[in-house]
Amino acid sequence: MKKNTILNRFKFLLLLAFAVSVTVSCDEDAAYKKEMYKKVLYLLSDNNQVYTEIYTLNEDEPVKYLSIGCGGSLPNEEDVTITLEPDTILLNKYNRSNYDIDSASFAKVLPETRYKIPSMSVTLPANSEDQYVRVPISVRPEGLSPDSIYFIPLSIKSSSKYEINPDKRNVLYRIVIENDYATQKTVTYYHMKGVQTAYGSDREVAIAGTQPMYPLTGNKVRIFAGSNLQTNSSKPADIDKYSVVLHVNDDNSIDILPYGSIDVIKIQRDGYNIYSVEGKEKYFYIYYRYRTLTTPATATSPAVWSSWNVVRETLRRLE
Repeated sequence: MKKNTILNRFKFLLLLAFAVSVTVSCDEDAAYKKEMYKKVLYLLSDNNQVYTEIYTLNEDEPVKYLSIGCGGSLPNEEDVTITLEPDTILLNKYNRSNYDIDSASFAKVLPETRYKIPSMSVTLPANSEDQYVRVPISVRPEGLSPDSIYFIPLSIKSSSKYEINPDKRNVLYRIVIENDYATQKTVTYYHMKGVQTAYGSDREVAIAGTQPMYPLTGNKVRIFAGSNLQTNSSKPADIDKYSVVLHVNDDNSIDILPYGSIDVIKIQRDGYNIYSVEGKEKYFYIYYRYRTLTTPATATSPAVWSSWNVVRETLRRLE
């Protein structure tokens, strides 16, 4: 009799435990099916309200995307239409915060002729598991300066449903250019090693350093000539005076051209003026002579130039 009583109690406890577990499970399922957070729309950006996309110079009009997100723990139950408009606030705040009164360094609005947004209104479809919608933005990057910062300032004008996060309502959509040899997102550096000689002299002077390289087009990059190194303090006048363009041809041969006022002539020699990929290493082997403009020509006087310098160097990309 006693054993039966104990057994019955044990069965009762098991049934009670099962009932409790079922109840808890049902409560948890109900919680998962309930919206836990307010649904709020926002533009994806970093803490400075900047969103950066890299546009390759290898294409005429590449397409990237700006994302509009929808908060909440569950997908939206209805279609939501979001309309964008040009933003008029952030760019001025960005420039004042980063450059104060140095207007020469101010970031610029990308001209409307340079980009296309098919529609300023997009729809986040109902029951979207991703909980975001992407806005395609095509850009014509060739001709953009690697020395400038370009933005498309945008903001959410309205939505058919849900609130808009006031802190993420607007964004500075930044356009960064790159090619196979250099990128603007973070400065691309090459280790430079070679020799420089005064034209007509046999005395070679070793040159070495870390040379930044900047993308210009799909097959052109810019560097400073010889032992001159571009730094953060280099002015536009310095860039004009010392920069040369390396033009990589389809056969990986290199033409060396002036960027600004500099005068440059390529020197033919086996093993030089070529671009080479050797295993994981990427090299420019270049040989040229250059001179810089000392005094521009006038109506009564010819231009005055520095002496020629002959440069033979190897540039190895630093990853």
